[in-house]
Amino acid sequence: MSGLINSYTPEQLKDIFGAHPQIDTIVLGQMPGSIDDEANLAGAAWVAARGVNTYLPQEGSIASGATDFFLVGKRRVVEEGAEVGVHSWADVTGVTARDLPRDDPAHERYIGFYEGIGWTRAQAEAFYFFTIEKAPAEDIYLMTPQEMLATGLATEVMPANH
Repeated sequence: MSGLINSYTPEQLKDIFGAHPQIDTIVLGQMPGSIDDEANLAGAAWVAARGVNTYLPQEGSIASGATDFFLVGKRRVVEEGAEVGVHSWADVTGVTARDLPRDDPAHERYIGFYEGIGWTRAQAEAFYFFTIEKAPAEDIYLMTPQEMLATGLATEVMPANH
């Protein structure tokens, strides 16, 4: 899977899984993010219900909404050298997640998504606030392999070309 996640992605995923129901792993390539967060979260939740794994090879690069999509894997494997980027979100008015207090209901969209794909409330909040604190909306923070494991983003980080 590569490219920007957009409003067509949920239907494309359903079509692909319909034609190939044996899919058990989604390999992510170059995915800079999403241009439709609603579609991304809906498509990702649908994929999460399929019980597949996600895999990011050494040459892979995911950021923003694509990082959220990666989280749907039961097993989430990242090869060393792959890039995983996170940042705060901003709405159309310019308000960012970083501008809001921790108890603001606007945070629930993502925290609830993480819970919906199987994370505990504590895991969901920890990962979410990690992402928004690491970089403003107009920037990207590249996670270290240690952070990928500590936050639960990856269930395994393996040597490249294993």
